[in-house]
Amino acid sequence: MSVPPIPTFEAESPLFWLFVIGLATILVSDFTFIPLAIIHDRLQILYEVRGRPLVTVIVPAYNEERTIGSLLATLVDQSYENLEILVVNDGSTDNTVDAVRGYLHDTRVQLIDLPKPNTGKASAINAGIAVANGQIVITMDADGLVEHNAVMRIVAAMQNPMVSAVAGNVKVANRVNLLTRLQALEYIRDINIPRRAFDLMDTSIVIPGPLAAFRTRDLRAVGNYDPDTIAEDFDITIKMHKAKTGAQLEVRNVTDATCYTEAPENLHDLVMQRQRWYGGMTQSIIKHSDWKFFVKSGTYSAAAVPYIYLTLFVVPMLELVMSGLSVVLAVLTGVVWYILAFIIYTTLESLTSLLALRLDNEDESLVAYSPAFVLGYRQLLDLIRLYSFYVLMKGSLSWTRAERYGGTQEKVKSALRSN
Repeated sequence: MSVPPIPTFEAESPLFWLFVIGLATILVSDFTFIPLAIIHDRLQILYEVRGRPLVTVIVPAYNEERTIGSLLATLVDQSYENLEILVVNDGSTDNTVDAVRGYLHDTRVQLIDLPKPNTGKASAINAGIAVANGQIVITMDADGLVEHNAVMRIVAAMQNPMVSAVAGNVKVANRVNLLTRLQALEYIRDINIPRRAFDLMDTSIVIPGPLAAFRTRDLRAVGNYDPDTIAEDFDITIKMHKAKTGAQLEVRNVTDATCYTEAPENLHDLVMQRQRWYGGMTQSIIKHSDWKFFVKSGTYSAAAVPYIYLTLFVVPMLELVMSGLSVVLAVLTGVVWYILAFIIYTTLESLTSLLALRLDNEDESLVAYSPAFVLGYRQLLDLIRLYSFYVLMKGSLSWTRAERYGGTQEKVKSALRSN
């Protein structure tokens, strides 16, 4: 019986070209936005506040007793004081209400109790929008913390009447173990670098739930938040971009308006979170897949939509294929080649991480996690994506959230006031 030939990595080999194309695609995805991010940093507009419009901050809360007090402490301490802070208690069964009552002495803070049981995040936000008096609405997650000048910077950006919505800069607060530090690095380099690049085109991939701002009239015009997907922030982003057609309204990324969020601290919670992200984004894409989404939404259609498809569906598959081929290559050609390739690739990735950390004035020690980020963490996220698509196809995708810990909130809160 003849033995099948061992695959080779010669130039004419299909395996070779598959490996090259996969590596090139990932590198292009990683490094395309670096020059744009640097340009954005040099051209970043320093907005100044010339007025004090009323801003309504809406915080949907469901069993948030561990974290909501810290968020409210950072909100009432904002440098921008003309605030209306609406906490929408969405059927909590813990001591969330008691935690909020400690801040009701501040006349800017109001508690809205929705009928039990829990109605869902989109419905809770809409309940706040219905009674909002502010010209600007900001939505925040109850596990977040905002820097002292975050609201001021958002208001400054929205003084341009063409700006319809603003996406804040979200970072990880609880950097307590390997998994959360990898997420901290991911937020800074894989989310904030593209965010800076897309801001040059007045476009935002996602207006993030932890810190999202809208001109109230524009938000109401698109029908507020929809409950038919589990990625309500991505869904409302698409709605805002599709609605601005013809009006030439802008959706900006304000990278100096910073919010800290609590990241999953274990694998189970990470899978739950990312299942909601990836599955919910896919739901929204299916929902909005029409002519206006692909062609008629300006730079969002031209640049953001292709990027979304590449990063959500194409690049993860190529990363997994390339990782598998790298193992095959190591077996066929020896471990030395594999180690050399890994060193070169992780060096490039580390330089990208270092640049992202410096652009964001972040802790440069996170660059030490680049090797684990390249080999391990990314593949883990790719596998979670595939699992999320499988759950979605089964029809069993539901809204889930990670466990709230609250263990680092006070520490981070005390540091924010000094910034």
